[in-house]
Amino acid sequence: MPLYLADTSAWHWSARAAARWADLLSEGAVATAAPVKLELLYSARGKRDYAELSSELNRLPYFELDERASQAALSAQTALVARGAHRLPAVDFLVAALAEVNDAVVLHYDRHFDAIRRVTGQPMEWLARRGSLD
Repeated sequence: MPLYLADTSAWHWSARAAARWADLLSEGAVATAAPVKLELLYSARGKRDYAELSSELNRLPYFELDERASQAALSAQTALVARGAHRLPAVDFLVAALAEVNDAVVLHYDRHFDAIRRVTGQPMEWLARRGSLD
């Protein structure tokens, strides 16, 4: 099974795709990174909730945000400028770049990643068929 960098959108919709999500977690196939952790921890309702979620996330494989990932994110954004489609969230570019430089698949439920994939060609996968969880 490949290693997946789960975007915040995959986490958000994970309850609706519970069987697949549980399989990926039990296989140790879900990784995280600072941009995703920051977005997920933003939703914590207090210190206790923050600590519990942080502890859960710290058990997952972790991708460091480094110069290679920063450059890959900027390259993807630059490539999308030519198509007039570069106005995507910065976090999405960072998540895609982190997955790319770590040979992981982006797991998401967000159409923005389709645009990024068109210029990077990297592996990305919808958590569930687009529109099926809305």
